[in-house]
Amino acid sequence: MASLDQNIDPGAEDFVVSSINDATASGIHNFILIVNTNGGSGANMENIISAISNYEYSGNNNFTTLIAPSSAHAFSAGAYIAESSKFIFMIPGTVIGSATPIVSGIPTGEENTTLTKDISAFTQYMRTLTERNNRNPNATALMVTKGVSYDCGTVSSCSAYQQNVINAVLAANNTQQALTILHAGDAPIHTAGTRSVFLSIISDPIFAILADLYHPTVIFTVVGVAAIALALLGLGVFGAPIVSIILMMIGAIFIFLELKTHHGVSAIAGVIIFIVGFLLIFSLPSSTPAPSSAPSGAGTFIQIGVLTYTILGIVGGGGVLGSIYLYRVRETLMHRPPAQNPNAIIGKTGRLTSDLKAGEVATANIGAEDFTVTGSSDLPNGTLVKVKDLQGLRLIVEKMEN
Repeated sequence: MASLDQNIDPGAEDFVVSSINDATASGIHNFILIVNTNGGSGANMENIISAISNYEYSGNNNFTTLIAPSSAHAFSAGAYIAESSKFIFMIPGTVIGSATPIVSGIPTGEENTTLTKDISAFTQYMRTLTERNNRNPNATALMVTKGVSYDCGTVSSCSAYQQNVINAVLAANNTQQALTILHAGDAPIHTAGTRSVFLSIISDPIFAILADLYHPTVIFTVVGVAAIALALLGLGVFGAPIVSIILMMIGAIFIFLELKTHHGVSAIAGVIIFIVGFLLIFSLPSSTPAPSSAPSGAGTFIQIGVLTYTILGIVGGGGVLGSIYLYRVRETLMHRPPAQNPNAIIGKTGRLTSDLKAGEVATANIGAEDFTVTGSSDLPNGTLVKVKDLQGLRLIVEKMEN
């Protein structure tokens, strides 16, 4: 028994699918999913429905969705998940429906055509799920085409039951009473774990925005970019492979950024982002094949095994050790005693090889070598200059008067 009380996102998929897989592995033949959701991602919804179908096709012909407690609802993606179940029960004060798809990324000028096609596809998808479980497909189709919702005001006045959208309305005031009626009052209720909650958080677009607003630095901006990439994955705009590549590139940049910052934060952040990107290549959890009636394919991913975690350990440890090694090399080179007196270059002349803006840097060829230079006045490329001082690794130059 599992309680889904959140939007349908990667975290919800991870929680529900892994719970169903655990029940299958443990030989549990009756599964109750307690639902209270506003809906969410179509791709994550399809993966959950696929897991439910596989559970029932494996001989566990008793998957039940319970919409509870009072004031709970199964809207949008939640309605599809409920209708994919063998049994649906509601208690007074609950609602099911409003399953019209919201489609993003439609090219300009194709809004009406694309939306019509999607509504048609999801309508047939809903009808297929409903007919398979001997409920009223005409009533559930209206959830998609008209955004209709069916409520259960009381046991005797429940439009969802009257329209045969659900199997029964339970005379219960709360979830525990409903479970007792279903002979599951003593069974433990599982809720989303740390991994599932983490996946929900990082796939939330608001997380990326808040990270940068509260701490507008380069590091948090890049972390925000990573979070936005994960959010696009959660919204279904990009698939896991594309987001994985983006995150692994960001992680690699962070690791090499450690050469400049040398405080450890960049290296650790880089390794974490790289590993998250690497994990997205695989399934968390492994996605089950979408049913043939699904409007769009959800895809199948590779199961994570011992070898995968070994690779992650090597990559993570190697990234940290590599950044530390490169930092030590840099520090050694910076503290190496000079082979000659650096002040010896003061007074020498050369020519600018790029334009110099006052207070900024340019390059100049002095003594047959190229140097980074700066100065207090604007000088064009090719100007004859003289070194007047040394500032760290930069030469301070001025125009050489005739």
